[in-house]
Amino acid sequence: MLARIHHITIDCRHPYRLAQFWAGVLGFTDDPSDPNDPDDTEVLIVDPAGHHPGVLFIAVPDDKAVKNRVHLDLQPSEARDTAVERVQALGGRVVSDHRRPDGSGWVVMADPEGNELCVERAAQERGGPSEPVDTGERPMPPIHVADERTTLIGMLDWYRAGVVRKVEGVSPRAAAAVPFGSSTSIAGIVKHLALVEDSWFTHRFAGEPEPEPWVSVDWDADRDWEFHTAVDEPMADLLRFYEVACERARVVVAEHELDDVGADTSRRVFSLRFVLVHLIEETARHLGHLDLLREHLDGTTGE
Repeated sequence: MLARIHHITIDCRHPYRLAQFWAGVLGFTDDPSDPNDPDDTEVLIVDPAGHHPGVLFIAVPDDKAVKNRVHLDLQPSEARDTAVERVQALGGRVVSDHRRPDGSGWVVMADPEGNELCVERAAQERGGPSEPVDTGERPMPPIHVADERTTLIGMLDWYRAGVVRKVEGVSPRAAAAVPFGSSTSIAGIVKHLALVEDSWFTHRFAGEPEPEPWVSVDWDADRDWEFHTAVDEPMADLLRFYEVACERARVVVAEHELDDVGADTSRRVFSLRFVLVHLIEETARHLGHLDLLREHLDGTTGE
C-alpha cells in the first residue's frame, strides 16, 4: 500500500446540511474529538467503526454545474430498493434507474446538491455473506474433567478447527488483501500457521528435517516469505497445506510425553508441554486476526 485514503472531500455550498444527509445515508457521525457546527465551512463525518475514510465537506461559492467525475458506489447492508427509498426520504433523488427484471442492476441517485452516488445490491442479494456463515461443526474442546494432556491437545485442535472454519468461503480478493499497511493477509496467516506447526513440532521438538517448502526458503532474503508468497495461492491449497502440517504435529505429539525435551536446545530447553501451550497461544492469536480481517474485508462474522 503506497498511500491510505484519509478523507473523501466533497465541495459544496452548504457543508453542514450536506454532511447531515450523508451521515444519514452512511451511518457516519461527527468526529467525537471535533464536533461539527452549523456555521463551519469544513465539516467532517467519520465511520464510527473505523472501517472507512471520513467524508469532508468544504464550502465553495459555486453551485454544482457539471456531471461528477468521481462518485461513491454504495453497497447497503439492507436491500437495495429499501436503501433507495431511505436515501429519497433523506432528501436524495433518483437520477437514472438501472434495475433489471432479474433483480440485478443499480440506481444512480443524487444528494441535495446534485452530487451523484450509486446504490448497488446488498451482499445478500448478490449471494455474498450477510449473516454469520455456518461452515459446519467445530469440535468442542474437553470441557469436562480431563487430564492435562487431553485438555492441551483438545484446546489446540479447537483453535486449529477455528482457523479452517474462519477462512472457508473467503474470496480470493479478500484472502490476498493487505488492509492494515503490513504484509498481513488471510492467506498469509494460514501459511504462517502451517510454518509454525512444522517449525515447533516437527523440526525444533522432534528434530526432524524441515519439510518443504521451508527448508528451501532463503529466510535472510525475506523474513516474511510465507506472507508474501501466500497471496498468489488458492485458499484450498493453503488449507490442505495447513492441515498436513497439523497432522504431522499430531503424529509427533502422539509419540512423546509432555515432559519430553525438544531436540533443539541451542537457544533454550523446552518440553512438549511448552510447545502445546505456545501453539495454543499462537493459533488463538492469529485466529483473532483472521476474525477481524474477515469482518473488515467482507463483513463475515461469527465463530
